[in-house]
Amino acid sequence: MQRVKRTIALLLAALLLFSVPEAGLAKDAVHFIKHGARDENQDQLITYWLYVPPEAEPGMPLVVYLHGSGERGENALLTSLPQFMKDGVVLCREPILLVPQMPTYFGQWISIENALMKMIDRTVEEYGVDEYRIALVGFSMGGIGVYDLVNLYPERFCRAAAVSGRVNEDVTPEAFAHCELRTFVGTKDANMPPQSALEFAEAMEEAGYTTKTVKFDCTHSRMPYHVFRDAELLEWLWMELAPQPTPKPTVTPKPSKTPKPTATPKPTSTPRPSPTPKNATGYRTLRKGMSGKDVQRFKIAMYWLGYFNDKNVSDEYNSVTVERVKKLQRYNGLEETGVADPALQELVFSGNAVKTEKAPKPSKTPKP
Repeated sequence: MQRVKRTIALLLAALLLFSVPEAGLAKDAVHFIKHGARDENQDQLITYWLYVPPEAEPGMPLVVYLHGSGERGENALLTSLPQFMKDGVVLCREPILLVPQMPTYFGQWISIENALMKMIDRTVEEYGVDEYRIALVGFSMGGIGVYDLVNLYPERFCRAAAVSGRVNEDVTPEAFAHCELRTFVGTKDANMPPQSALEFAEAMEEAGYTTKTVKFDCTHSRMPYHVFRDAELLEWLWMELAPQPTPKPTVTPKPSKTPKPTATPKPTSTPRPSPTPKNATGYRTLRKGMSGKDVQRFKIAMYWLGYFNDKNVSDEYNSVTVERVKKLQRYNGLEETGVADPALQELVFSGNAVKTEKAPKPSKTPKP
């Protein structure tokens, strides 16, 4: 009889063990919404998935997840971090999660960077995402994409996590000057040997940039199970992307002695403000947040050079304009500041700037 009772008790305990997580999963299950963004370079619509927390508010962070090569086609949500979230293994209440879907026969993530930036810009605008709290994370092919995209857009991401990724030769530590990097490698990873990632992390440390390296004694396929279930990493990725320090309570100052009144000085005549001097070219420096006819004229001129896809541009200098100006500067061998100084405007309006392959034909650059 005692043996029977003990068996029944064990069976009940086992049923309870399996039923409790299922209830939790149903409660914390997440749902991804399908979207699309066209990549002009590939002339194809790129699918992406978006998870928005039920209590989403303006100012929240955004995490962009890049999948590995095995998930090309339509499998972006079937493994790794997105699958853990769908199963309730990983809980995500704070940030928005963006998961792009790489088409079947495409190469690396850098090949569709045009569409990726559109996805990010659209999400930032529609949901009021904090532009200074955007993180990038990727596994395998996605890890390579993390290095490539931060290298191409060095001020776009505040944090990056590369899991089992390889670093291409053109990626520089200086690109991560404004982006905190965490590197995760497997010591038994034969698919993506960790040597280049470890050497790059060492170069970042020598340059004085913020970085952290974590090694796991496992193979390539087991890396997501070790990395994306780590509570500290998840907290770093989306719970405290840019935590605001708690202000210390101020001490009430002791009352000081009332000073003796000083003689009131005689008022001096207020000098008239001198007009802002114009530079030799007559152009003002244009940067993000500005607007006006000169901004619009400059963007139209860039359209005729192939840096904008539509002639009907706005008169606002927004984040998209910044990226297009950086591309213009890169093509012309200039420093990629994203700021259109008078010299750059003179170059564009002179007709001597380098055009892209998408420049309209025939295309005479309009005069300002």
